[in-house]
Amino acid sequence: MAAAGAPATVHICVVGDDGVGKTSLITAAATETFPDHPPPVLPPAKLPADTTPEGVPVVITDTSSRPEDKQALELACQEASVIVLCFSMDKLASEASVIVLCFSMDKPGTLRRVSSYWMPELRRLGVHVPVMLVGCKSDVRPADRSLHEAVLPIVKAYPQIETCMECSAKKLQFVGEVFYYALKAVVHPMAPLYEPERQALRPLCAKALKRIFLLCDKDQDGILNDAELNAFQVLCFNAPLQADELVGVKQVVAERIEQGIRDSGLTLQGFLFLHALFIERGRLETTWAVLRRFGYDNSLQLNEQLLSRVSFEHAPDQVVELTAAGRAFFASKFKELDADDDGCLSAREAEEMWSTAPGDPWATPDYAGLLVETSRKGLLCLPGFLAKWAYTTAADPRRTLAYAYYLGFPEDSDPSKLFQVSRSRRQERRADAPRRSVLQCYLFAPDGVDAAPVLEGLITQARPAHGTLATPIRAAAAFVGAEAGSGGSSSGSSGGSGVTLITRAVTDEQAQVLVESAQGREELQRCDVAAFLFDAQQPGSFRAARQRMLEVASAAGDALPCLFLQANDNEATQELADAIGEACSQLAVKPPASYSGARPGAPVYHAVVATAQQPELAIPETPSLKAARQYRRMLRKGALYTGAGIGVVLVGYLAWRFVSQQKQAAVGSEQGSSSSGGSSGDGSGSRGGDAGPAAME
Repeated sequence: MAAAGAPATVHICVVGDDGVGKTSLITAAATETFPDHPPPVLPPAKLPADTTPEGVPVVITDTSSRPEDKQALELACQEASVIVLCFSMDKLASEASVIVLCFSMDKPGTLRRVSSYWMPELRRLGVHVPVMLVGCKSDVRPADRSLHEAVLPIVKAYPQIETCMECSAKKLQFVGEVFYYALKAVVHPMAPLYEPERQALRPLCAKALKRIFLLCDKDQDGILNDAELNAFQVLCFNAPLQADELVGVKQVVAERIEQGIRDSGLTLQGFLFLHALFIERGRLETTWAVLRRFGYDNSLQLNEQLLSRVSFEHAPDQVVELTAAGRAFFASKFKELDADDDGCLSAREAEEMWSTAPGDPWATPDYAGLLVETSRKGLLCLPGFLAKWAYTTAADPRRTLAYAYYLGFPEDSDPSKLFQVSRSRRQERRADAPRRSVLQCYLFAPDGVDAAPVLEGLITQARPAHGTLATPIRAAAAFVGAEAGSGGSSSGSSGGSGVTLITRAVTDEQAQVLVESAQGREELQRCDVAAFLFDAQQPGSFRAARQRMLEVASAAGDALPCLFLQANDNEATQELADAIGEACSQLAVKPPASYSGARPGAPVYHAVVATAQQPELAIPETPSLKAARQYRRMLRKGALYTGAGIGVVLVGYLAWRFVSQQKQAAVGSEQGSSSSGGSSGDGSGSRGGDAGPAAME
């Protein structure tokens, strides 16, 4: 059975010049016979998982290097998991000088074309898979030439060549081993783990193994004692180490590396040395078994199976945020690495923080220009650290989950307790509903108005003395405490009452994309509040801000709370003040949140938060909203008239039914009376006639 993290199917593509023995190699490996007259190209051979040593299905594809078959060759290479590149060993003598000197280009040969054609061609095709260099026809190799001597310059020039070996299909020598090692190059590749030139583990591999060591060091004393080593062995290989095996392992480490054993336990240095030793001795499957047991894939990133344990599906108007347990986990990691207990991460402490992860999670273009709370020297402090995780979780929660694992979150614990998805905004507007602890504000600034002071002010209101970014500020995230007397109840990243406010600056060009594209309009659904900045010193900026508010509010479906922000309000003219008052009245929004000086103070950010949390008085009266309301009024009026008409018809129908029933009742009564009168006369006559004779008698 294939190990978790191993590829589902291994595609082995055999390439090389015509006549080097590709088809004979495949045939000899499959049938254990040498074909006297092999076909030009074999059809793909499929081997089921139960027939391969690594328990994964294998597809072996033969190729032709003829010009007419070039398209099929390119497709096979691009779909391959590993490339077997063949050359003919009977031409080593004539090619050896060419490889060393690289001059005799007038003597074509298969080995020379490995470096002159095949490797550049694979690079051109964008093929980034292990390459295995195979020398065929070793039975006719000159005795004074060796494979190592011939291929060493090529291997040095092309690090993607994983393995080199020779074989003879005619003598059935090492033909099976070719495909065994090709399979191993995919299932247990060396390239991600080890650098042969330095004879050392690659940095990503060392980081992954360090994380595994720390997870297994349950008592956190820096060594793996016998009990921890046995628990690790059982977890990865389903069998404990025997007492003599433990002694043997420690003895090997103690003899080869200083500080590898301490207090009869295995140190991190010793643990890393053991895995380097396994790799050097060709036991890559041992190290890969350990890595895959702890959730790593072939690129030494955490695999999909581990990261899919939490579902982050949510509607655009919901946000993924850290729970109190999630904030506590990241805060504990910060305090654990803050060795000098100064509340900030020095460069060395930050390096140690990411020593078990692929790297700094925020060292990518997506997080460039993000401003959070730091010390005066620009060192990341705890509130800024938590604000960055709030920002990351809202933007890319899977990244936060991955780094929780990298930082030591136990794999046997439930990761879903670190996250929560907020309610929809409609549900949050109920008075008794809990509200989200993270709010996202889009800050629209027209050309010529600098949004940076508003972003920096968000940090200053939380930490007056802080560092600045070397790059332009594009976004800011910080905790905004509840306004005095507001009675806010959300728990923010600092643990008090308030929210984490994420503010992103939106340029005019970006704003156009938001309002004009379907993807942009969906992006606006993620925004909790939109702020439109203008400068009182530039009266034209207010007209631009007002127009942008109308466009954004309409594009957001007339459901996005908006407010104006006014910079340099002490410079506003009476004419501008009148224009602002008229616009706010027409749009039915509150007056601008204003500030003067270098940057806004806390009241501006309280106003932003209040606008997001109380949207009823902040939805602009746009033409589209007015048209929608008029349409709804028309529908209601139409429904009223229709209902009245139906009522009149129904009353008329009932009146007609009543009159009809009355008439029918009257006619029936008259007919009954007539019938009753006729019967009564006949009876009297009879009785009179009868009485006559009786009387006469």
